[in-house]
Amino acid sequence: MKQSIRDIIRSSILLILERFERENEVYPFVNTKFDIVTGQDFGNKAEAFKGHDCIYSWIQGRGLESLAKHAEYMDIHQEPALAERLRRMMAIVAGKMEQLRALHAGRLPFAMHQDGTPFFPQEKSDANYSDLFYSKGLFATGRVLGKEEWMRKGRALFLSTLDAIRRGDFRTDQKSFDPKNQVAFVSGKYPQGPRMIALGGIADFLFAEPEEPIWAEFAEEFIRFILAHHVNQGTTPELQPYDFIESLDAEGHPWKDGEILFCDPGHALEFTGLAAKCLLILKRQERQSALIQEALHALPPLFCHVFDYGFNPTAGGIVKGFDLMTRCPTNSDMPWWSLPETTRAGFLLAALSPIEQLPLTQRAERAFGAFAKGFLQMNGFACQTRDANGHIVNVIPALPDADPGYHTNLSLMDVESTWGISNC
Repeated sequence: MKQSIRDIIRSSILLILERFERENEVYPFVNTKFDIVTGQDFGNKAEAFKGHDCIYSWIQGRGLESLAKHAEYMDIHQEPALAERLRRMMAIVAGKMEQLRALHAGRLPFAMHQDGTPFFPQEKSDANYSDLFYSKGLFATGRVLGKEEWMRKGRALFLSTLDAIRRGDFRTDQKSFDPKNQVAFVSGKYPQGPRMIALGGIADFLFAEPEEPIWAEFAEEFIRFILAHHVNQGTTPELQPYDFIESLDAEGHPWKDGEILFCDPGHALEFTGLAAKCLLILKRQERQSALIQEALHALPPLFCHVFDYGFNPTAGGIVKGFDLMTRCPTNSDMPWWSLPETTRAGFLLAALSPIEQLPLTQRAERAFGAFAKGFLQMNGFACQTRDANGHIVNVIPALPDADPGYHTNLSLMDVESTWGISNC
C-alpha cells in the first residue's frame, strides 16, 4: 500500500506537470482537461464547459494547493529537480490567476473565460467556495515560494471567508453537471460543507502560524459546531446515533427535502478526516486538550457508523446520497474522491485515537482497496464515477476537469505521514 501511494502521487503530478509544460503558452493554468478513462484530451468537439476557454476557480485553487504540497513532498523525498519544476509552474499559474482576480475586485467566479469574464451567470455573495479553495491555494503557494504578498492576500481572503461562514452569509457558487446532484444555493438552507472544507485550510494555518491564536479558535468553533448540529448525538430521536445531517434550516434543525433527510456519506467522512488533521496538529502543539478529548468520543464512532451505511461492499465505493429516514441511498452513484478522503480519515483518526485503531484502519484499508481496484485508471488518476453495479459511468460529480492532485494525492500524503504512528 505504501509503495502504491507513492506511485499514485508521483505519476499523477508528473502528468500534470508535463501537460502544463507542453501547453502553458496557450493555457497558463493547471490543465486536467482530459478523459481519464481514455487518456484523450476533451478536444474541440467537446462541450464548451470542458474546453480551454472555461477556467474553473475551484480547479486552479485546489491545483495551487496541490502543487505547493507536492513541491514540499518532492523536497522531502530528495527530488529537487521535480520540486523546482513544480515551483515554476505554481508561480506562473498563481501570477495569471492574480491578474484575473484583480478584474473582479479580489474575488473569482466559479468559472471564467481566459479574459476573466464569467463563463456562467454568477450570483452575488459575500463568500463562496471559489474564495475558500483559492485562498488556501494562494497562501500555500506564497508560503512555498516565499512570496509574502501572496501569503498576505491568501490569508486575508481566507479570513473574510471564515467570517462569512460564521455569519451565515456564505453561499455556494457550484454549478451542477449532474441532475442527481442538487447543489444549487437554496435560501435558508445551510450545508455543513463550508465549515468542513475550511478545516483543511485551518489545519494548514495551524501548522504555518502556530503562534496565531485565531486558528485554534476557528478549529474549535467549527469542529464543535458540526459535532453539535450535524451529528446526531441524541438530539434527533428519530435518527440513529451518529447519523450525519448534511444541512440545517435557519433555526438549526435538520433540513428536509420533502420527506428525505439527506446525508452525503463522503462529506461526513471527509469531515472526520479534516477534523482529525486539525486535532493532531493541536495535540502536537499541546493545545485544546478539552476539545481533543470530546472529539475522541465522537469522531471514531461517527466514522465507523457513516462508513457502514455509506459503503457499497459489492461494487466497492461510497454512495453519493443517503436518506437517513428510509436508510436507503438517494443517489447510488459512487464518486472517486470520497475513497481517498475516507482513507485519510481512518488513518488520521487511528493516529489520534490508537485505542480504536483496528476498526478505523480496517475500514480505511477497504476504502483504499476499492479505490485502487475499481477507480484508478492511468498515471495515478481515477475515473470520476461508478454506478451501484461498479460500472464506470459518464457522470461528473463536481467538475469536468480531473482532480489536480487535491482529493487523491493530498489525502494520501497525509496517510503516508501517519505510517510510523498508526502502524498501518
